[in-house]
Amino acid sequence: MRLLMEGYAWLPGLRRSTGSDVVRTRVMGQPALGLCGPEAAQFFYDEKHVQRHGAIPGPVLSTLFGHGAVHTLDGDAHRQRKSLFLSLVTRESTASLVSCVAAAWEDTVVGWPEAARSCCSTRRAGR
Repeated sequence: MRLLMEGYAWLPGLRRSTGSDVVRTRVMGQPALGLCGPEAAQFFYDEKHVQRHGAIPGPVLSTLFGHGAVHTLDGDAHRQRKSLFLSLVTRESTASLVSCVAAAWEDTVVGWPEAARSCCSTRRAGR
């Protein structure tokens, strides 16, 4: 319920209220642990400690990630899919994506009413 009421701030708030980097909670009715810090990240990414398959509730999987997503794979299947993804995420490919998205926004803004265009150019200039 706190997740619905507080959004993403609920877990840091829970940790602060308990004074611990490890807290027990429930997410979508399931028991869960909230971990924080470098050691927690190392623990989480160590495949001896975490099993991805079955960890994401069906409704979340169906709407956010998709069945068969890398988030649901373990072992070699996970490492191979992650490696494929990371091989595509380079400095050059990211710059190209940013350029393409910026051009698409510019093309789209041309069709907007003047008031909307001036609002966007004012915000862009203020950054």
